[in-house]
Amino acid sequence: MAGDVEENRRLLSAPELPECEGPKLKAFPYRDSRITWIEWINPIIDESTSGGEGYVFKVEINSRIYALKVFKFSNPSQYRIALGPMPKRPVTDAELGFHTDPFYAECRAYAQIETRRRIQGLKRKDIANCYGFMVLTREDEEVLAEYGIDLWCDIPLDDEYRIRAEGSPARALVKEYIEEDVEMDEKTRKHILATIKWMNRNKILINDIYPRNFKGGYLLDLGSSWTKPHCLWQNTSRQTLIAVLTADVVRFEEMVEEMGFGTGRSLRSRPALSEYI
Repeated sequence: MAGDVEENRRLLSAPELPECEGPKLKAFPYRDSRITWIEWINPIIDESTSGGEGYVFKVEINSRIYALKVFKFSNPSQYRIALGPMPKRPVTDAELGFHTDPFYAECRAYAQIETRRRIQGLKRKDIANCYGFMVLTREDEEVLAEYGIDLWCDIPLDDEYRIRAEGSPARALVKEYIEEDVEMDEKTRKHILATIKWMNRNKILINDIYPRNFKGGYLLDLGSSWTKPHCLWQNTSRQTLIAVLTADVVRFEEMVEEMGFGTGRSLRSRPALSEYI
């Protein structure tokens, strides 16, 4: 999100997002329905868990339970340095925002997942469902304020983008609510690893493999993902790209080893880079 308040309101009223080349996620079909806020799923316990890109709630919409991820605002200009002093091609502020803002990053990743599954005729579910995006009402934002949540907390008060855009509607994704978690066993490890490799082959780099981002054997967080076409992917040096393109698999195997489970076998049989590019 890189515009002023009115431009951001216009964007979020669209039937699908983002307005750039590549995959687009559709709006939640019932985005005008009232939200019943039930529980804050990931409350901040300490500095190490404040992480991230947003806040997840258990909610009810039209008598159905969902997980609602409400996104913080971020200034996409922080990623411009990653393009380097001489990018391979010019990147507009709007494109940078659509590719790197965690809200839009998730929109693009979930849209790509839906498209590739449909094209490939896949019926087995590997990733928790995302049902679309929605905008929160003023009443909903007041609920967040009662929880002590400030969606602008990561941007300084005197930041030019914040001055221009504060007051923009709060953005959220409506996702499948996963009630139960599962133990990490061999079956679950293989299932998650296969999912990660499938996403990589289908031009999605997750870039955020941590235990907190998995539940019930499903990956839940794609806010740091790169979905091709992506301005950082296209402007990264080959040497760096080699590391980036294998990082998801490597980090997953490191994660299961740290959890006291895993054999490291996948590290010795990583897919060829040609599968990712």
